[in-house]
Amino acid sequence: MIAIVDYKMGNLASVQKALTYLKVESVITSSIEIIKSADAVILPGVGAYIPAMKALNESGLADAVKDFAKSGKPVLGICLGMQLLLDSSEEGGEITEGLGLIPGKVTKFPSEETIDKGLKVPQMGWNSLVDVNSSILREGDYVYFVHSYYCDCSNPEDVAAYAEYGIKYPCAIEKGNIFATQFHPEKSGEAGIQILQRFAEKVL
Repeated sequence: MIAIVDYKMGNLASVQKALTYLKVESVITSSIEIIKSADAVILPGVGAYIPAMKALNESGLADAVKDFAKSGKPVLGICLGMQLLLDSSEEGGEITEGLGLIPGKVTKFPSEETIDKGLKVPQMGWNSLVDVNSSILREGDYVYFVHSYYCDCSNPEDVAAYAEYGIKYPCAIEKGNIFATQFHPEKSGEAGIQILQRFAEKVL
């Protein structure tokens, strides 16, 4: 069973709907005990970093996700959920501590490489994955993004794929049992369904 972490900031229903389509058992939950007993955890996220970390910390879910990740069982962060896995974020004009499972920081797209080139921030739409080094992603996967900030990973070996939007930036992570995507696989058509299928196969 896959636990989809509910901290009131995720696109939970669409993630569960995609798993149901794949006939993968899942539950949307804020129960620490259910998370502990799950076979895998998905940490989705939509919105701002500071209130997200506040919600995770105040509910005890931050420690629950960290403990689960350290158990060696699979974890998948999606969109904001990927960013929360890193050490910190600059969003909101201040440094906010993250879950610290992946070394790095979350930073805003640089205006000179995006806005000055006529690219709008947030990036909203479809983009291709490049330089893929992952067990669940494929080179050229065409997937759906909505974000203004990106993950600046400290260790290049943690990066599972890149995308290009003014700059070439890390858009997916794979480190041991930890996986994450800046894009939304649950909104990415067949490519996204296949990504979720490959993740699910790690616990089936």
